[in-house]
Amino acid sequence: MVPSILCFPSYFYITEFCQILRLVSLIILLNCVSTVAPRVSISSNQLMAEEEQTITITCSATGKPPPTITWSKAIGGLPDRTTVRKGALKINNVLRKDGGIYICKAENILGKAITTAQLMIFSRLRFKVRPPAQLTALIGSPVRLLCVAESSLKPTISWMKDGKPSLPVDSRIFQDNTLVISSVKKSHEGSYTCKATNALSSIQASVQVTSSTTPFSSCSVIRKYSSSSSGNYVIDPDGAGGLVPFTVYCDMSDKNGVGVTVISHDSESRTLVDGYDAHGSYLRSIHYSGANISQLASLTNVSSNCEQFIKYECYGSVLWFNYSRPSAWWVSRDSSQMLYWGGASPGSRKCACGMTNSCADPSRVCNCDKNDGVWREDSGLLTDKSALPVKELRFGDTGINGPNAVADEKGYHTLGKLKCYGIAPE
Repeated sequence: MVPSILCFPSYFYITEFCQILRLVSLIILLNCVSTVAPRVSISSNQLMAEEEQTITITCSATGKPPPTITWSKAIGGLPDRTTVRKGALKINNVLRKDGGIYICKAENILGKAITTAQLMIFSRLRFKVRPPAQLTALIGSPVRLLCVAESSLKPTISWMKDGKPSLPVDSRIFQDNTLVISSVKKSHEGSYTCKATNALSSIQASVQVTSSTTPFSSCSVIRKYSSSSSGNYVIDPDGAGGLVPFTVYCDMSDKNGVGVTVISHDSESRTLVDGYDAHGSYLRSIHYSGANISQLASLTNVSSNCEQFIKYECYGSVLWFNYSRPSAWWVSRDSSQMLYWGGASPGSRKCACGMTNSCADPSRVCNCDKNDGVWREDSGLLTDKSALPVKELRFGDTGINGPNAVADEKGYHTLGKLKCYGIAPE
């Protein structure tokens, strides 16, 4: 570029003294300097960053006199987390909304020069599901290590063992990036690392795997120390030398992911009660899957909470817990007659509505005790773990001719699975 020549006057007053006269001379001097129009360059015309990162775009300019550099955004103003120093634009903790075209302008007395940079912001790479920090696996049992990462730039997942990409020969990585060891051995112990990588960054999470020959006492213990995957597990609530270990289903998502031990039984479906008029003449024994009452009692002992849902739908059929001769009851694990229903306090001789004075008949303690020709229901959770699981259900008052013009009294019972969770203090 050919420099321009600019001249501008400077004024100096020089006073010369003579014997009598003071002579003031005005001397006009011309100062001439060369000037150059601004030229601008930028560190990058296209930048990609993830949310919460800090980015810097450097803008440099040449010219005479030295140009002034200013920054702006094509649409909207600069983010409030922006600083500009010596031509460098810095944005702290960028957000998705910070994306766009940024304009650097260099300007002096001969004009201006402009360049732009496009900033693209992507969601931060993060783990949606990460393996636990520690996992103790039962020898011979399967282990599933889940690892799911997400960002607006598609991530890739890789696994390492003890810092090396080689994994045990009997392990397998599924399409969803879950690392599965089908049958744990002592040799599988070590540190397994899941690494997620996208075009901008990488993150990793490690799990220390150890092995044990002793089953865990409950699903909550498994969730805390071994696995976050729901599925079937072998537990041994009373430890080695006691009752035989048994298989249960562990729900690792229920109850805020504490690890819920779930025991099924043969009486979970809605079951009709009809033709049993005498008090408690209907008897339903409950048989639990894979475990006896003693084994389940040991489970409740090591759990901080246990519950079982119970419901009775009635048509002219009463419960009468607060009568001298109740019509229905449930039987605890130690074969005691229990005269209260789900949602009520143990020993209260009430249903849930009786605890809140909200029964269909305000003078009764259960909805079914209204004893009319309308389908009603009493239901709720049994939570006294010292009485659970339910061993039997007993009902009556389901004969042919009932009071209040009820021609055919009947009912339906429903009993939920036994669920235990939390770790009881020793």
